[in-house]
Amino acid sequence: MISTAPVAAQQRFHRYVAVLLATTAPLVAAVEFYRAQDGSLAWTRLAGPLLLAIWAIAVARSEEANAVPPVLGAMCFIGSISVVEARFDVDVTSFDFTTTFGLMMLFAVLAGTLSRGSRLIWAGGLAGSIAAWVVLIGVLNEDPVDAVGVRAVIAVAGVIFTTALVAELYDQLSAAIRAYDRSRLLQNAVARCSEALLVHPDSFALHEAVRAVFEATAADYAFIDRTIETESRPGWEIVASASRRVGERGSRWQTGSYDSIPTSFSALARGDASLIHTSELTGTERELYEGDRILSELCVPVFVGEEFRGSIGFIDYTHDHRWSDDEIQTLWRAADMVGAYWRRHDDAEALRASNESKDKLLASVSHEIRTPLTAIVGLSEEIVANRSSMTAEELDELNGIIAVQSRELAELVEDLLVASRADLGNLSIRPEPTDLGEQVERVIDGLRESNPTNKMLEFTGGTGTALADPLRVRQIIRNLVTNAIKYGGDHIEVTVREREDIATIVVADDGAGVAEREANLIFERYYRSAQSPTQPGSVGIGLAVSRQLAEMMGGSLTYVSDGSHHQFELALPLATEPLKGLVSELA
Repeated sequence: MISTAPVAAQQRFHRYVAVLLATTAPLVAAVEFYRAQDGSLAWTRLAGPLLLAIWAIAVARSEEANAVPPVLGAMCFIGSISVVEARFDVDVTSFDFTTTFGLMMLFAVLAGTLSRGSRLIWAGGLAGSIAAWVVLIGVLNEDPVDAVGVRAVIAVAGVIFTTALVAELYDQLSAAIRAYDRSRLLQNAVARCSEALLVHPDSFALHEAVRAVFEATAADYAFIDRTIETESRPGWEIVASASRRVGERGSRWQTGSYDSIPTSFSALARGDASLIHTSELTGTERELYEGDRILSELCVPVFVGEEFRGSIGFIDYTHDHRWSDDEIQTLWRAADMVGAYWRRHDDAEALRASNESKDKLLASVSHEIRTPLTAIVGLSEEIVANRSSMTAEELDELNGIIAVQSRELAELVEDLLVASRADLGNLSIRPEPTDLGEQVERVIDGLRESNPTNKMLEFTGGTGTALADPLRVRQIIRNLVTNAIKYGGDHIEVTVREREDIATIVVADDGAGVAEREANLIFERYYRSAQSPTQPGSVGIGLAVSRQLAEMMGGSLTYVSDGSHHQFELALPLATEPLKGLVSELA
């Protein structure tokens, strides 16, 4: 919406003058009527003011009021009457020369101030006309030359300087009205933008928000875009827009790479407003803007926290717009609101995902706990009911199965407890020099006893002493090896290595590996691979807890695959000799 404050102010001033003429002219006519000596002369005196009043009323009621013509008409009327009175020595009106002279100067100032052209030209022309009128009256009345000259100088100087002074006040008042109107429009736009983003929960909110700020400016196009990846490079995609004409912006601008507009991207990435004037650009960037006939562009970044998520901006196709501070501040406020809207959307998605994760957790945990519990309870009841008829071998076999299921249940509960304590900040890590080879052997020996398998499970050797918590290291190794037994190939190798300042444990197998799209998802809590939705013993928390523990010990846990070789790598800080001594001393 283009502000009409200056035009509205001018219209009001013109109407005020017209109303003034329409009010005073009948009063003058009434005075003239009652002071007349005969009826015919009374009607003669009455005709001019009444005609002027009717004219002024018509001007005041018109859509585009212009009070200059009736003001000039009033000047001509009273000036002509004065000339007639001086020439023929008659009293047509009750005005003497001094009153008429004052009215002529007043009307000249009003006409000059209200004129839509150059006020100095108007003031000079009107002042010259009044000076000529003064000279003519002086000649007709045979007044002294010096008196006529003084009157003419007063007329010229008074009209010009008074018009200049009043015009300055008029311009200042118009500017104040313009500023107030602009401020009101922009504040209303910000309020509407906020309301749209609060009321509408879907993408329609962004369209309403951009339309709200767009209507408060003289821009030709407004948009909101979000940051996307285009061929592994940052780019944009317009998600909401508003335009004064259909198809204002070229379709190639709907999405693109920031590589093509480095000037704008550098400013936005820094967190600054981007002010683009196509005439100041160079090279292919200027060709791009000129190809879409863009003359100027203003956009500000939208951040969610510290992340650059998009921008909101204006485009002008009709002229090289010099964007005002108010327009820039309006965009900043709108950008903050859009960022808050996206943050709420992210929080809502996170809450929804959390609820889904909890549902998955309950379903998975209930299933995984039920399986070993069913075996434990069932076999225990079998032993109690039929112990006397069972052989020692049968009892040992059943007790072994119970032990395996109990240990698997205990490990699952331990992972859940660790995850919960980590979330609450109650999980403590006790680092000390830890022989990784020894920890691997302990875990593998325990798994061979508790989880007999036909797969080849071997520790291929290697040494490394890391600064880590032995209990948590064994928990990570157990999760990785158990994961390989359940989902990996027939040959599982565990290796310990040292390089530079880190010690690593590598768990590799010859299986199919993890799909590329799931390489990062497998470390999310409660995620179960799409390739093995029916495999037992998978709550989807082991790898997530293992990575969290590794990071708490200052290390990392990653999955590496080259297509034929798949492995998990646990990297921990190497315990150097001075560090070993320090840890021993602290212990």
